[in-house]
Amino acid sequence: MDQPASPAPADALPGSINLELADTLRRNLPAPVTDSPEDALRRQRAALEHAVSLLPATADEANLAALYVAASAQALDCLRIARLFPNDTAVVLKCTAQSASMMRQARAFRTALERAQAARRKREGAAGADAAATQARSPATDAVAQAPAPPAGKRDPIAEAERYALQHRKRAVLIRRLGHLPPKFGWLAPEVVFAIATGTTPILRALDEKPARTTALAA
Repeated sequence: MDQPASPAPADALPGSINLELADTLRRNLPAPVTDSPEDALRRQRAALEHAVSLLPATADEANLAALYVAASAQALDCLRIARLFPNDTAVVLKCTAQSASMMRQARAFRTALERAQAARRKREGAAGADAAATQARSPATDAVAQAPAPPAGKRDPIAEAERYALQHRKRAVLIRRLGHLPPKFGWLAPEVVFAIATGTTPILRALDEKPARTTALAA
């Protein structure tokens, strides 16, 4: 008598975690190149299937898988932006530096995921627990269809950069000074980092000014 196939780890997760996995990806993937809802949905589904292929079996593993996939996508998108301005050396350098930073973060997320999975398997004491987790498709991939549709319109990097500058002035000042995001600051969308580094709105230009107290002491 045939034995029923064991479910993939992602299938065993509660539906709420599957939806959270899809939502984490949707919020952290780079903006789609086109305005087509079909292209956006196809990209989100591919990213979700990528995360599911890493076989997360817990909420923590699912979160790390989503962060790894999103960071990898951001790194590739930075290179795409760099190719749009081949004659602008400053833009190319900033975008490639940001891409390298995002790739380092992606590798860190992947390493953390592998360690979490190794620790879980050791606790479970079942070396072959994931042997049957080879299904080509998981119900988790339907989470994109269940989740709310992505909001209409494109994100506004300048508005996000100004909000970040008002909330994290010291970090924004350093990002503008260096021209890229220091790894210790965590993740920030590359287009927002670029806006912080090059924006010319009053709020962003104010990042170039020295604090009043510093100016008074230097007088």
